[in-house]
Amino acid sequence: MTEDPSSPDDAQRPEGEPRFSFTDKRKVNPEDGSVRPSGDAPAAEGQGAEGVDPLDAEAASLFEQAAADGQGGGSAPADAGQVAALEGRITELSEQLKRDQAEYVNSRRRIEAAAEVSKEAAIAGVLASLIGVLDDVELGRQHGDIEPGTPFHAIAQKLEEVLGSHGLTRFGEVGEEFDPAFHEALMHEDAEDVETTTVSLVMQPGYRMKERVLRPARVGTKGPA
Repeated sequence: MTEDPSSPDDAQRPEGEPRFSFTDKRKVNPEDGSVRPSGDAPAAEGQGAEGVDPLDAEAASLFEQAAADGQGGGSAPADAGQVAALEGRITELSEQLKRDQAEYVNSRRRIEAAAEVSKEAAIAGVLASLIGVLDDVELGRQHGDIEPGTPFHAIAQKLEEVLGSHGLTRFGEVGEEFDPAFHEALMHEDAEDVETTTVSLVMQPGYRMKERVLRPARVGTKGPA
């Protein structure tokens, strides 16, 4: 900032008040980043031989480089390589996530299957322990101790219904074809009027829970000689 002693507005300026004017001495044009010629401003102490401050020249060079990079609109080769590496990493992590999810689903299925097997085994154990009670109930019916309409008959029927709701069924009837998977033959007789071995006498009925045999039917059989 310098004092300008002469001005067309001196008549309006109060007497004794100095007149000032401003001169832009910046070496770099703020509009386009170019370096101004040395004639635009007097050379300062410490400037180069051409009157341009080395710092101003470097600033202008950086400005032009940044402008050129912004106008290019493309990524540098190094950036493209980083993008490719990140995409590869994303693909790798996605595949790993799929494998982990599949392993989780398989593990959950195995756990659920094992829990179901354990549950059925526990129920089968309870039902097997009550077979003796059911034998007594059946014997009571055969001997007339449990008559329809009596409280004991109602209790026995309700017990059988509850156990049946858990999959317990009775099997073993006279005339059934003998099956060693379901029948236990305690006696056998030869007969000429049959072509296959069949059940001729049921000593104790068999019980099973779904497809699990809790006790085979104890029977007498007859078959061809």
